[in-house]
Amino acid sequence: MKQSEFLLQIHKRISIISVGASALRNQGASGIIKIARDYFYQIEIIEFVKVLESESSYKLFLNEHTKSLISNFPENGKSWGAARKGLNLFFREIIYNKFFSDQYGFPKDLLEFNKKFTFLEVPLDRDVALGIYHETDMILPKWKSIKTLTQGSSDLYQAAAHKIAENEKTAKVNLDLKYWRNN
Repeated sequence: MKQSEFLLQIHKRISIISVGASALRNQGASGIIKIARDYFYQIEIIEFVKVLESESSYKLFLNEHTKSLISNFPENGKSWGAARKGLNLFFREIIYNKFFSDQYGFPKDLLEFNKKFTFLEVPLDRDVALGIYHETDMILPKWKSIKTLTQGSSDLYQAAAHKIAENEKTAKVNLDLKYWRNN
């Protein structure tokens, strides 16, 4: 198998495993997970890597893909929170993957890794939101659900996550490792 074929298969695998059955459950419509997985497989990894050069480019890229993924969801399942969580899980798995890391020269040193990916969002769900809520001194809205998460609420949680991550000298995307299933 050629390296390009291998990386396509890794891309496909990450598209599937990044959003497990529990990640986007109860979103109001069936088929959300399959739609998200199919969408992730269509994302050009090289485009993702290019936008990692600046926070503003990455934010624009993430916002565009959030809107696009929502448009693929069925009418009764259109959830900004579900789309954003799925994308954040997918992008996190890309940067954590050894083969993509080697292919695109992602930092191997944890300190350098944290600097490079400082602006990637932590995938929000109940566990992560509660962890952030209890650890921050910022005033945050009470967590309701992924389905009802708005960009405004997400931005507040991401800002709080950023402060926590700075104090812990890590990238906020890594806070998922700390909070997931710990509450």
